[in-house]
Amino acid sequence: MNSYLETLEKTGNSLMVYKGGDLVFQSASKGIRPHLEAIEVLGESVRGTTMVDKIVGRAAALLILYSGAAEVHAAILSAQGRHVLEMHDLPFTYAEEVEHIKMRDGRIYCPFEAMVQDITDPNEAYRTIVEKMRSLRGQAE
Repeated sequence: MNSYLETLEKTGNSLMVYKGGDLVFQSASKGIRPHLEAIEVLGESVRGTTMVDKIVGRAAALLILYSGAAEVHAAILSAQGRHVLEMHDLPFTYAEEVEHIKMRDGRIYCPFEAMVQDITDPNEAYRTIVEKMRSLRGQAE
């Protein structure tokens, strides 16, 4: 395991973002929410960063590409996440590869993974995911 992933594990974070070797964002939120937060908080400065993520599936990989990150380090990488990163030639490392990202109960696939299954464009994926998050927030209110 590389030092980025060791630090991620020690802190209990799910996402850490580095720029020029400095930690510029961290989140312990679950799912893809930390990526959306990083994009919102960091704005254009998210470009060229190193993202260290606990779990990278297809949805997270597309958001990482949307953000313009320079590289990614994943504790767990799905086969679909790997495919997306390879397709876009984004450098990555990982500790463990899994076939699919599942819900916490382990029984069904993550709904965001299913939502972006046929999406290859990071911009389209970002819009689709943001739309879904907004509709979920609306239902919760």
